[in-house]
Amino acid sequence: MKIGVTVHREGKLYVAADPVTGVTSQGITCNEALKNFQEAFGLWFECAEDWEKERALNGEPVTTLILDLEV
Repeated sequence: MKIGVTVHREGKLYVAADPVTGVTSQGITCNEALKNFQEAFGLWFECAEDWEKERALNGEPVTTLILDLEV
């Protein structure tokens, strides 16, 4: 299964999140955040309703871009 996950830093932690399902996890390293996310997503998927699973499977991947803006 492929899903779009964004990873960003909040203070000393990395946060991994799926904007389609709202599943979010964190870790001290990026790899730990992704590992924790995988576990959290698996638990969510076990309890999700059929329509939620369908939405997760058909959700469009999200791309995060870093932009250099002048304000």
